[in-house]
Amino acid sequence: MTHHSLTAERIGSRTPAAALTSSAWMDEAAPRSGKRAYRASRGTPPQSSTARNKCGDICFYVDSSGRQCFNFPQRVWLYPCVPMAVTPVMSIELETLAINLLTPLTRERDYPAAVGVTSRRVRSLASLFCAECLLTAQSQAWVMRRSTIRAWLASRARIQGRSRVGARSGR
Repeated sequence: MTHHSLTAERIGSRTPAAALTSSAWMDEAAPRSGKRAYRASRGTPPQSSTARNKCGDICFYVDSSGRQCFNFPQRVWLYPCVPMAVTPVMSIELETLAINLLTPLTRERDYPAAVGVTSRRVRSLASLFCAECLLTAQSQAWVMRRSTIRAWLASRARIQGRSRVGARSGR
């Protein structure tokens, strides 16, 4: 089994040197077989999709055939034929990715999309999440912890809470 030497950027880490090599979490045979392998280290068996998502890491990489791969399913489509994707500029594909990252971490479900349901809050925060988190990742592979996304959502809630209080008090 051949491992890629592609470097995966850890998004949201506090130290710039915190990076993983993709060989720690994917192998070349996975895309050809239609399955994606996620391995904590060499020699450990692949985990199920549910187990991967419980560990807290969201992974993205471009496979050897140029196809973008994620370790979670797309559940929300803003437009029926537009899949989530990493793009170098703001796009509906990138915004769809942001919505699919943010939706599982929120409780509200009050915004029906073309396929799936999300929340108005997630819909309004998606472009900001793209600008602050997704567009800053410049590599062909990255890893983001769910806790990083939760912390980002919490910071947005605190900022919005302060804005509302300031508007009510006339500041």
